[in-house]
Amino acid sequence: MALLLAVALLAACAAGPARQPQVQGSGEPGFDYPQAAVDDFARALGYMDAGDGERARELLLGLSRRHPDYAGPYVNLAILAAGDGDAAAAQDYLQQALAVCQHCAPAWNQLGILHRQAGRFDEAEQAYRAALDSDPGYAYAHYNLGVLYDLYQQRHALAVEQYEQYIALAGDERSAEEVGKWIADLRRRLGLTARTAQAGPE
Repeated sequence: MALLLAVALLAACAAGPARQPQVQGSGEPGFDYPQAAVDDFARALGYMDAGDGERARELLLGLSRRHPDYAGPYVNLAILAAGDGDAAAAQDYLQQALAVCQHCAPAWNQLGILHRQAGRFDEAEQAYRAALDSDPGYAYAHYNLGVLYDLYQQRHALAVEQYEQYIALAGDERSAEEVGKWIADLRRRLGLTARTAQAGPE
């Protein structure tokens, strides 16, 4: 069974709309990871949080060599590569993560972000759906799917559904308040559309 170290809570680095893609990890519960691997991974995440990508990358590459069956380092290497603008390398790392853990929701979620940034919206939807198939409670895939439907595909009713799922699962009051405003705005717009459609031609 593939092993998975947790992926840090990170926002996508690429410039874009205010509704930014989000990534959060999940660990494989009950597995006793080697302490040295846990320590190196925590240090790598600390470097990422501090903006020191080079030190983080060095530690993550070392982890991926010593523990090639851990998906977490590959996903974080993908995040670093994407932040550097190297989408091809990011996708390669994500494919390595998915090769060892086909049900790695963070990897599918990050792959969806890459597809969305490249304008491959159908592929992005498929990747986010794969993340939710892997983990239906993975809040950030609901969030990113909502953003895709809202800002890129104008499927606003579906966006509302995904945003509501995100709020129910995320447990983040500040984020829930902001996303709640988006939901209220979309509901108003959908209501106007519905009334206009019902009125018919004059």
